[in-house]
Amino acid sequence: MRFRAGRGADGAPPAGQEAGAPRAAALEFVEDAAVAQADAGVPSFHVTVRMRRIATALGLPGTRVYTMPAGVLVHRADGTTAFFDADNTTAGTGSLRMDQLQELQSLLDAVAAGRTGPEEGLRRLKAMRDSPPRYGTAATLVGHALFGLGFGMLLKPTWWGLVLAAGLAVIVGGANSVVARNRAGAALFPVVAAFAVTAVADLAAPRIGMNPALAMIAPLASLLPAAAMTYAVIDLSVGQAISGTARLAVGVQRMVLLAFGAFAASRLVPDAPHHTGTTLDWAPWLGVAVFCAGSLLTESAPVRALPALMLVAYTTFTVQFFATDLGGPILGGFAAGVATIIAAGVFDRVPGALPSYAGFVPVLWIVVPGALGLQGAVELGESGDRLNAVTEIGIAGMVIVALAVGILFATLASDTVRSADLPADRRRDDL
Repeated sequence: MRFRAGRGADGAPPAGQEAGAPRAAALEFVEDAAVAQADAGVPSFHVTVRMRRIATALGLPGTRVYTMPAGVLVHRADGTTAFFDADNTTAGTGSLRMDQLQELQSLLDAVAAGRTGPEEGLRRLKAMRDSPPRYGTAATLVGHALFGLGFGMLLKPTWWGLVLAAGLAVIVGGANSVVARNRAGAALFPVVAAFAVTAVADLAAPRIGMNPALAMIAPLASLLPAAAMTYAVIDLSVGQAISGTARLAVGVQRMVLLAFGAFAASRLVPDAPHHTGTTLDWAPWLGVAVFCAGSLLTESAPVRALPALMLVAYTTFTVQFFATDLGGPILGGFAAGVATIIAAGVFDRVPGALPSYAGFVPVLWIVVPGALGLQGAVELGESGDRLNAVTEIGIAGMVIVALAVGILFATLASDTVRSADLPADRRRDDL
């Protein structure tokens, strides 16, 4: 749906009709590319800055793009404004797969550099939208197993805990793919999934030497709003109050639904006898690689992108590990935010690498402690130290803020350095 509110003279035709076919194609590309980025869950700040540069490169210097909770607002140079519906704008991670996001970012870079015209850009946008997933059902289910296994290894589990994490992750990931086609089913799925996973964890985890509150996290990791919460803080930090608030509301709602389902199961399922198990303290360092492989399969990214993705993930994980050891989790979150942007920008030059924006998105699941907040929310309803549960939720929130500030700091610093290398007229265009 497209809604247009003209601000010029009454009855004035759309800008594209006045300017002829080339200008119309350029304007249509700006509009469609902005919607595609909104569908991908790109933070409003990034959409606004990037589309301003692309509009200038296409000869539309007065065009401005802003993402809203329900779509994209395009303000044209002639004073008219158009609104375009977007799919999943406020959901954080968006509705595009990683291979589609890779093609989108490559296309935007090509258009901004003048290597691709608007007509060819529109053709490539449509081809990107219509492209099927790279991997079949079996490979995708293997990806969900590796995703849960890798995330479980980050939590220092037992051997049987890894089996439990991988098995439940396959069930949750497969079921989510099915119910995602139905709006009502997708809305209720977090509650149902959290209830079922927590019930199984409460019954099985104590018998394999694991804390049920930790065993439930890995299978539910794919449902955690890691990107949504991070992008919400970024948008709010740069004054994008509407989109930032909407993203934050969506992220908080998802956490509430997950916590409600987990809390209900923890109250209804009886305690199981607890047995001891050997904790795999070495597992997190291997878990990063396993997690990256799972992300690649579930998000349909090409296999050749795995080395660069692992380099970004291991760089970020290492920086966060030592920064946390030095100054605590909040400093670790900030350092991880800076490191992930720098690493994604450096390693996107590796052959086959994802573009810098696509390269750091999966890493957010590793560094955003959404799991910590979910664990604290569940423990609020259990007997024991509720103050500790509240503390866990508070620390999780502060680490998310620190991570977002680190990402914002590194992004702005990178843009400043790039702008300093541009000629004076190009710098004025970017302002």
